[in-house]
Amino acid sequence: MKILNFFKKLVYLYLSFFFLRLSLLGIILPIIPWVPFLMISFMFLAGASRHFRKFIVNTGFYKKFLKNSVDKHPKVAAFFYEPV
Repeated sequence: MKILNFFKKLVYLYLSFFFLRLSLLGIILPIIPWVPFLMISFMFLAGASRHFRKFIVNTGFYKKFLKNSVDKHPKVAAFFYEPV
C-alpha cells in the first residue's frame, strides 16, 4: 500500500510539472490558454502532498485568481480541501 501511495505521488508530481510547462507555454503563445493548465498543475501538486496543498491554498495568487474557479467545481475542490 505504501508503494502505491508513493507511486501515486510521483505521478501527481510529474503531471503537475507537465501542466506547469504547458501553462508557461501558454503565457508565451497566446493561442494556448494558460489559466486552466495552471489550475490543473496546482490541483496535481496539491494532490501530491499536504505541504504543497497548504502552501498553494495560502498563496495570494491562489486566493486572487483561482479560489472562485475551484469553489465552483466540487471535484476540483476536493483536491485542495480534503486531506491527503
